Amino acid sequence: MTTATRKTRPKLKRGDPVLGGRSKLLAAALQLAATTRSWASMGLREVARHAGVNPNTFYRHFKDFDELGLALIQQISGELRSGLRARRRNLTGGRLASPVSTERAQEIVRESVALALDFATEYGAAYVVAIRELHGGSPVLRKALRQVMDDLAIEMAEDILNLLPAGLLDERTVHELSQIVIRQMSFLSLEYVEHPERRDELRLQAETFILMLFMGAIASRDFGALEAIASRFSSSIEH
Repeated sequence: MTTATRKTRPKLKRGDPVLGGRSKLLAAALQLAATTRSWASMGLREVARHAGVNPNTFYRHFKDFDELGLALIQQISGELRSGLRARRRNLTGGRLASPVSTERAQEIVRESVALALDFATEYGAAYVVAIRELHGGSPVLRKALRQVMDDLAIEMAEDILNLLPAGLLDERTVHELSQIVIRQMSFLSLEYVEHPERRDELRLQAETFILMLFMGAIASRDFGALEAIASRFSSSIEH
């Protein structure tokens, strides 16, 4: 995504007078969780105080702390899923021509990685919180976040199957590869957000990983092609 086309996303600020009590609580919880603190270590009264509302306001909107977390996940993941899918579909405008050239495949992967990493950067604190809580103390939030990742993988697989020439990869393989990519990109994107000085290196890592994963899967359907790729790879290392 270029700087010219990027739209600045409104940020929730706890002191914003136009926000209602529910939005203030969501914004405050996100700001607190984006520090080194875990979600489980925060308290209801602390979030209410940070939001500038009475603790009783919390129970007018949420029955417990996990429900607040689920609302935050729903809000973020909804925009993440729709945004990523719309941008991914804009990469080609339809089914790819067969066969797919190596150059075109690299171009698509490069653009896909760029939009995913840009999206993670755009969401910043929210992204950090979500990935951290995949292994957090709340089983309710862990389950919800893993479901988000599964949904992202399903949508990614559907889009890839629509783009690839028929018969190049079977549906099951594409779904499995998409799950691997989503999980790998989730944690790599966390590093990307937290370490701006390594962003060029991390982009290249992501592009290489995805290309090798899918090219390996395609080549494995033809052992002769797999041997040829292995030979070229070995030669490049020797020289």
